[in-house]
Amino acid sequence: MASGWRKLLEEESEHQWLALGLFLVFVVIGGFLIGGTRNLEGMVLGVDPNENFAFDDGHHIIEIDYHANSEWDGAHSAIVLNNSGMKMYQQLSTQNVNDVVPFDADLIRDITFFDSDEEGILTYSAAQNTITTVVNGMPSDLILDDGTGSSFSIHGIAKDTSDTILNNRILITSEDGGSGVRGLGMAGVTVSSLPDSSVIWDDVVYLEDNVYIATGVFTYHDDNPALPGSKIVFAHITWEGGSTAPQVVISPLMGNGSEVHSLTSMKGGLAAAASDQEVYIISKDIIEIKTISATAMVYEPCEHRLWFFGKLGSDSLLRLDIETGEESTKNLQYSLPLQPTFVIIEGDSLYIHGYDKKGEPDRLSLDLTLEGSMSSGRGFLNFLFIFAGVLMLGTQLYTIIDRTLLQKKR
Repeated sequence: MASGWRKLLEEESEHQWLALGLFLVFVVIGGFLIGGTRNLEGMVLGVDPNENFAFDDGHHIIEIDYHANSEWDGAHSAIVLNNSGMKMYQQLSTQNVNDVVPFDADLIRDITFFDSDEEGILTYSAAQNTITTVVNGMPSDLILDDGTGSSFSIHGIAKDTSDTILNNRILITSEDGGSGVRGLGMAGVTVSSLPDSSVIWDDVVYLEDNVYIATGVFTYHDDNPALPGSKIVFAHITWEGGSTAPQVVISPLMGNGSEVHSLTSMKGGLAAAASDQEVYIISKDIIEIKTISATAMVYEPCEHRLWFFGKLGSDSLLRLDIETGEESTKNLQYSLPLQPTFVIIEGDSLYIHGYDKKGEPDRLSLDLTLEGSMSSGRGFLNFLFIFAGVLMLGTQLYTIIDRTLLQKKR
């Protein structure tokens, strides 16, 4: 091919415009083709039956977390509901399923907090003043006593990841005075910050420098006390450890939407919260608002970006690059077949758990490595575009050098 181009260009100098013109046409067509391959490929509905997922076969998922550092990609912990009742379990391989709390045990419906980490350590609370940790299938209880005889339920826990020795944590609690905030460290649990009966805290994550962010709902009354309104509310929480209660500073920002459906910590001391109308990028100093409507949000640490999903039947999704603030729309390979309830990224896989149009639970997975790779349409076109462009430019450069040397010999 290169030889043919060189002969054509050597015939007459006037033929140079032909090569440049053809290259320009190639650039334009290639650009349109690459721009047209914006579909996310590799979407797979359902799970491999050979992997024997415990949540398959009609289980309604109440809570689920995947374990990225396990040998099996599908390792997870979950609370599920079916005709036999509710149960909590861990599945670390296709055959290794450990029922942490069996079907309809007395405490299963008392669980107020559930979380598990990448290593498979499971943490939950099913009784007042109690945190239960499950390591390698063995549960252990931590009983919390603030010295005043207070009783409280635990609804959220955020860990200070900057200091693993002190292991400081912030607890979101419910108690007689309303929704409280407590610190938990080497000295034990603190008394609660002054509860505000008009605010119910839902979730909390760590930011940086002993600062956390909590989200909740603020209830207010206008002219008619019988018809209260509600707003999303945020608070910066500061606690350096010790026995004093955490300092809670409620933000004057009141967000739109019914509630925050997703809250996640990110790199660089940032967090992101999403409602059905807005997205909030939060640092220890400011809260930035973006008008993005979504039913589910997930953070991709490797690329430092957020993914936003719409409702059942959506044809596209939105991604937000945290560094640049750039928003990009990606077309789905086919319309979203599920109403998302949980969206999780573990390693190179994205999992969407939800319900189809018949109300049946299912899972959609996406291989994040396919985008831009040679196995995807866009990746192949990118390669072909670069290869052909380099070949054409190289041929012209070779011809120019060859003709220059020939002129010097004359």
